[in-house]
Amino acid sequence: MADSSQLVVLAPHALYDYSGRPRRFLDAVPMSSHGRALVGSWFQNDEQLECDYSRKQGGALRRFSAAFRLVWKNYATLRQARMIYCLNSMHYTVLLLLSRCGLFSTEGKIIRRVAYHDTALQRLVSSLQNASPAFQLDCITSEQYATTAQQLGAHRVILRPWKIDTGWFQPPDDVPKTRILLPGNISRDESIVAPLLHGGLSITRIARVDYLQARFSDEIANPRFELVVNASHREYLEHLHAAPMVLLPIVPCDNPAGLTAAMEAISAGVPVLANHSMGLTELFSECHYPVPMLHNLDPDAWARECHQIEDQRDSPDFLAALENSRQLLLKRHSILPAGEDWEQIFAEACAADSTVCEAAFGAASSPA
Repeated sequence: MADSSQLVVLAPHALYDYSGRPRRFLDAVPMSSHGRALVGSWFQNDEQLECDYSRKQGGALRRFSAAFRLVWKNYATLRQARMIYCLNSMHYTVLLLLSRCGLFSTEGKIIRRVAYHDTALQRLVSSLQNASPAFQLDCITSEQYATTAQQLGAHRVILRPWKIDTGWFQPPDDVPKTRILLPGNISRDESIVAPLLHGGLSITRIARVDYLQARFSDEIANPRFELVVNASHREYLEHLHAAPMVLLPIVPCDNPAGLTAAMEAISAGVPVLANHSMGLTELFSECHYPVPMLHNLDPDAWARECHQIEDQRDSPDFLAALENSRQLLLKRHSILPAGEDWEQIFAEACAADSTVCEAAFGAASSPA
């Protein structure tokens, strides 16, 4: 018998155990009372996920095949769902192809996916022009939303502010400060590290990419530099708490690089120094952030601002401004407990589309 869940989330993978790590926004679990997660592969922890999935998922054809199998296996459940949220582009593509072939009805449904990259959004806009209006997109920055809504129509694009686990990224108790932290895997200006070290600053570069060991082969010998690769979530939090500030030198890219790292630092009360880039400019403005953003990646300008932050780090006015920004972040960017984010997403979809609302709640209130 098909499951009658009103909201179905299609996920390529999920974890059985989320203890000892921060929750991730739009994770497949926990799910709301109206929803059900259909998951391609389950894993015990992040290490197993990295080893058995991320490094072995293969090319596009293999990923498309896995997505098709999950959709086809749960075809009856998806037919009855009123809202389908795809956490993977392949699931969305499979449903789009089935719809175009007349093998999947989208009547009375909303089918969404979140997109992070401008290049992906442009491809999606092109492919959705003549598709069923049931297929919609979530954007996580106002810049992406404005562009995509203009091209596709505001009724098919939703601004979905990004969220983090602010309960995990709490300000620390009195922790000795060690090195400036430069976190993130991609879209960081690595060339800025050497001149900052030469200027007397101490830096920890932390990421989950092994190639940085070769990139910083010379800097590793410097006692003021530390390279941390593949740290656990707990270890990352310890490095964040010990940092006098976080640096986010973002190179030009097509996605809101550094957005999660900035939110985590603001939530933890650690000063953030960043340059103007997609997502970060919007976040700093929204949170009334007291640290001015830089307009370029000039190492001398970054060094001056680092010393400026060091000089005012213990100032009561500066600390109060950081806390004010933190409170503004908590109001808009905190993951809700117990699947309430999915409940909110579903309720908003119902409010925006009366046919979905009637189908979802009208059927539930009908006599048996």
